Order: sequence, then C-alpha cells, then structure tokens
Amino acid sequence: MQAKLWLELFGLFVLLPILFLIGIQQFGPYLLIVLAAVSVICVWILIADSTFRRVRLWNWQAGKPHLLASLKLFFPWALAMAAIVYWWLPDSFLQWPVEQTSLWLLTLLMYPLLSVIPQEIIYRTFFFHRYKAILPTHFQRLGASTLLFGFAHAIYGNWLAVALSGVGGAMFGVRYLQSRSTAVVVIEHSVWGCFLFTIGLGSYLSLQHTL
Repeated sequence: MQAKLWLELFGLFVLLPILFLIGIQQFGPYLLIVLAAVSVICVWILIADSTFRRVRLWNWQAGKPHLLASLKLFFPWALAMAAIVYWWLPDSFLQWPVEQTSLWLLTLLMYPLLSVIPQEIIYRTFFFHRYKAILPTHFQRLGASTLLFGFAHAIYGNWLAVALSGVGGAMFGVRYLQSRSTAVVVIEHSVWGCFLFTIGLGSYLSLQHTL
C-alpha cells in the first residue's frame, strides 16, 4: 500500500507538473481543465474514504476564527509587498487594473473558482489526508506539500512564481492544519492571489507570456 501511495504521489505531484513544464506550448491551454479534473477525482477519493471527515471540505464554524487571523496577517504583509513591487517593478505596479482592466476583472472573478478551489483541494485537503501513511507527521506533509506546490508553479517560467508559491503553500498549509477547513484556505489563497494580480505580479503568475 505504501509503495502504491508513493507512486501515486510521484505521478500526480512530480511527473504531471514535469509533463506540463516540458510541453507547456502543447498542454498549457488545458491547464485549468486538467486541474479541475484532478480536483474532482481527489474529492471523489476523499468522499469514498470512510476515514475522511467530509466536514473538512468546508468546516465553516470551526474555521471562522482562523479566517480572521488570516486577514490580520494579510494587511501588514500586503502593504509591504505593494511597497516592494512599487520600488522594484515600478513599470508593473497596478499594470493590470490600469492597462488590462478587462483581463484583471475577469481574473478576479474566475481565478478563485477555476484555480484556487482545485489547488486547495489537491494540495491541502487531499494531500494532507491521503498521504498520512507515508508522511505520518504534520511537519512532513506540510514540508512536502509546500515544496511540491512551489515546484508546480515552475510552469510559469520564472523563479518569482516558484518562490511566491512556496511561501504561499507554507502559509496555506499551516492554515489548513490549524482550521481543518478547505473553505478558509480557499478564501485566504484567493485574497492573496487577487492582490498579487492587482499590484503588478500578474504576468509572473500566468501563462500569457509563456505560451
């Protein structure tokens, strides 16, 4: 059973991202479709697992205090991040809202639904439950999930996407362990992602310049 889980983890979280990285020109347009399909399969596996507590797919009551904590963390760090982008990438600062308003608004609407929800199901809810047998401690699952989440974003072709996703993956992983709520990490991830797209990092976190 453990060998099967290791093969599954390698195939889903290492081999599949590598295939997209190598064949980004061919497979890139289908990224969201594949992401959605994988997340549906993950949910199906979780629901079929009698040891999985389905309430963790939302767990709103237990998660609300952690959502407030995530917002308190967001505001000072978001301000610092905006200042860094303004200083480091002045030409990119607020570029999408000002120059590509339609794309920006569409991203704010669709990004949480088509990207964030599948990612959090796969990399947090599914990963933390499915691989308990081979990664028995919270620290092991958090570390592996963080590294693999950052690695998956190498398809965007820049180190900044990998670094930001690694930090985000650690933050969302800790939040999930604290709250046991997919809904809470989806909201936190969406807030951060939409903010980064807004302040000028959208080009680093999308495939528009890679394809």
